[in-house]
Amino acid sequence: MFVKLLNQITIKPSLVRSICESKSLLQEAKGSSSNLFKLRKSTGYALNKCKEALEKNEGDIEAATKWLNEQAQKEGWSKAEKLKNRQTKQGTLVLYAEKEKNLATLVELNCETDFVARNEKFLDLSSHLAKSILWNAPVKGNKELIEKEELNKIKFLDQNKTLGDQIALAIGTLGENMSIRRAVVLSLREDEKMGWYMHGSITDPMNNCHFGKYGALVNFRLTQKNENYKTFDIGRQIAQHVVGMKPLTLGEMPVEEVNLDEPVKIDDNETRLLYQEFLMKPNTRVLDFINENHAKINDFVRLECGEILENDENK
Repeated sequence: MFVKLLNQITIKPSLVRSICESKSLLQEAKGSSSNLFKLRKSTGYALNKCKEALEKNEGDIEAATKWLNEQAQKEGWSKAEKLKNRQTKQGTLVLYAEKEKNLATLVELNCETDFVARNEKFLDLSSHLAKSILWNAPVKGNKELIEKEELNKIKFLDQNKTLGDQIALAIGTLGENMSIRRAVVLSLREDEKMGWYMHGSITDPMNNCHFGKYGALVNFRLTQKNENYKTFDIGRQIAQHVVGMKPLTLGEMPVEEVNLDEPVKIDDNETRLLYQEFLMKPNTRVLDFINENHAKINDFVRLECGEILENDENK
């Protein structure tokens, strides 16, 4: 009975065409949806923006990505212009070093709020800025201090854009004013050693960068083999002292030989690094510590995120 009933049913050709067309449309929609989510995942831009990009570029993901980046850059610069007068007193220091090349940089990137300063995208931006500076900044001597205006012109990684372009892009994404305030690059000779310390450090293992509010870099050398500490530990302890005790100058080495058994007077208000009480060893000067460990400090730098500087626009 059921078979007879089936034989009596006539399937119209128009119905067959409709079913085939619907299947084709579903497959097309599925492909379009797949491209949409691929673009969203690879770029991180809003879904509606990705959809618009695909529509404007006939579903071509590569062309859509290029269009999205161009639009984001334009919107970023527009947003940066609107927010440029907002104060940027929060942010982070980022330290990036390449020990095998005897190179290191300490960079300050500022934003408006502590919330954004702890944002993963902000920290990722900081890492890439630090790498760009170490790789692309023109360095003339052992220590190069680079100011904001010059920093913004430096090439970003290996891309055809500047640090200023990339910061504007981040402003458009995160919605806060940002500025790269200053950077220091150390470029050491073969016989020189490097020490660094970042207080309250957060580490980005992927980019080998360290973040914090206070940081220091130290250039030193060993006058003979040291038996007490590893070379890195000597540099780290000196850098930690620099962060904690805020010396203003290095100070001159004494002409006469230092008697390590003779008690010394230490001024609590001393600002010369060599003559300050060593943070890691009370009643001992930094000078005494380096003499004990056959080391000589050549130079140092200390940065504090958000500190007030002379002629500072953030005052």
